[in-house]
Amino acid sequence: MALSKKSYKWFYDNVQSRYYNLLMKYCFMPFGGEVKCRAELIESVDFSDNEEILDMCCGTGGATCAIARRAGSCCRIIGMDLSSGQIRAARKRTYLDNVEFVVGDVTFTGFEDGYFDKVFITHALHEMRRADRLKVLHEARRILRPDGKVVILELDNPESFIVRLFVGLWFFYWLPFNFETPTRRDMLKYGLANEVGETGFRNVRKVSKYRGVFQIVEGDS
Repeated sequence: MALSKKSYKWFYDNVQSRYYNLLMKYCFMPFGGEVKCRAELIESVDFSDNEEILDMCCGTGGATCAIARRAGSCCRIIGMDLSSGQIRAARKRTYLDNVEFVVGDVTFTGFEDGYFDKVFITHALHEMRRADRLKVLHEARRILRPDGKVVILELDNPESFIVRLFVGLWFFYWLPFNFETPTRRDMLKYGLANEVGETGFRNVRKVSKYRGVFQIVEGDS
């Protein structure tokens, strides 16, 4: 069962934020390490000068850091997460001056319509119920400019049984109390690219990486 927002916030504020960075180092280890893998997942994304970028569900800022390095100092990047504990950890990292972190609910960010050029959603939708995933995607579309783009980095469903077995073992999906297991299965059942299209994005495209372990889904607003 997926966590409620209240339970999620308590868990990430008081438990997960204390060892999240160490957990990410472990999770990305088979893929060349966190820094290398995060950079490769967004290497095909094009950036222009002076873009306004939001990283939804930024956690402790690992993906935000990769986005900032790729986008360059001419762009402004905001990382948002529901957990104040995760945001406190994110603010301890070293960033460019154009990176800011805020606590907020990504189902309603509070930004005005058409504020951002790009919205990233990084490794978070698989933790949500379908209704919440759709809310987040609708909100991403609302705050994107007419020529904006959503970029979603997520887990995928490898074709190889051996790779699927490895993913299940490595990411602890065999644990009976892993709250991500049912929501991840639900996301893969409906298809992330399908849900992106369902919420009104155009020209939806998906690329699988690392033998199908990860997927990058993009859509135009």
